[in-house]
Amino acid sequence: MRRLRGEEGLTSTALAVLMPALLIWIMLTVQYGLWFHAKQVAGAAAAEAVSAAKVPGGTSEAGQIAAESFLTQSGNLEEITVTVDRASDVVRVEITGAAPQLVPGIRWSVTARAESATERFIPQPER
Repeated sequence: MRRLRGEEGLTSTALAVLMPALLIWIMLTVQYGLWFHAKQVAGAAAAEAVSAAKVPGGTSEAGQIAAESFLTQSGNLEEITVTVDRASDVVRVEITGAAPQLVPGIRWSVTARAESATERFIPQPER
């Protein structure tokens, strides 16, 4: 086969154009994985906080400590805010943060909420 004139180096040019796009695609895939993991960590930390705060002797501070301890051990969340609200009948927890940034210019936030009724002792005659 005879090559047409002016096609020398076309493969190098195509590779130079396509490789950055391929690398960005791979980085976006990894970025999504980091965001998904951060979302799962935030949800688990919210569940831990609710579990600690809903028991009869539990407090908002106990829920806060449980969530922060879990997040410290798990990692993968930045700029974390933990809000625990324990009322007489319900416990609400909200955790916000940001997933680690791999792709420049893309910052994905994470929010997890958990809610449960508080546990309380009811004597036998009142049941």
